[in-house]
Amino acid sequence: MARFFRLNSVLASALLLSSAGAAATPTLTFPFKAAITPTSGGSGQLTVRTLSPTSSISVLTLRGLTPSTPYVAHYHALGAASSDPCASNGPITLGFPAFRSNAQGQATVLLRADPARIKGTLGAYVNVHTAANLAVVPLCASVLKTGKAQAAQSTTTAVPAALQQTVKIGDNFFMPAALSVAAGTTVTWLHTGKVTHNVLSVDLPGIHSADLQPGESYSYTFKTPGTFTYYCSYHEGMSATITVTNR
Repeated sequence: MARFFRLNSVLASALLLSSAGAAATPTLTFPFKAAITPTSGGSGQLTVRTLSPTSSISVLTLRGLTPSTPYVAHYHALGAASSDPCASNGPITLGFPAFRSNAQGQATVLLRADPARIKGTLGAYVNVHTAANLAVVPLCASVLKTGKAQAAQSTTTAVPAALQQTVKIGDNFFMPAALSVAAGTTVTWLHTGKVTHNVLSVDLPGIHSADLQPGESYSYTFKTPGTFTYYCSYHEGMSATITVTNR
């Protein structure tokens, strides 16, 4: 418990000190709500402050999680499934550092990022997932207001859910190891492990991620049919394949 309060104090100080002498925007707060999938009854809030045109801080303050359990959290773009951002099934745009709840089911997580990566519909909502199963989403915070979300859907073309796939990066494996997608599908690799990984391909040189730390992600849109092998250059034998078919 003491560690949780100390971390809160450190993050609060970061928000205050980073904005000292700068033309930062007001701090925005967005409450988390129970998500559509099974929930542990958690709660909390997302706090966002833009410090400059190239710097922002997002802080998750979470309670009621399963104690001592690994989690990941991500910003998602607005999807096409619903005008409610949390139900829109949008693609991942930015990941928070992976974290573990404490013995009381609490966690506080900080993310520094370029505001352009979460501006408008790119940062429509934040989901909290269990690291072991990304389909389990205890909490969601809607950042894009419902009215704006509806307007955005009427003026932009969202990527259909069928053209989005996620591959989990574990330590020394990709899951699924073999994936079949239609041309035009965007695949997001999500790092749920504990050590550094990357995503590279000799078959398709365009697949070339930076080094990924826990909680980070990398996306690539497949346009050409074929079967492509990709791998992690840090771990021998850590490879998988994606088969791209015509729609």
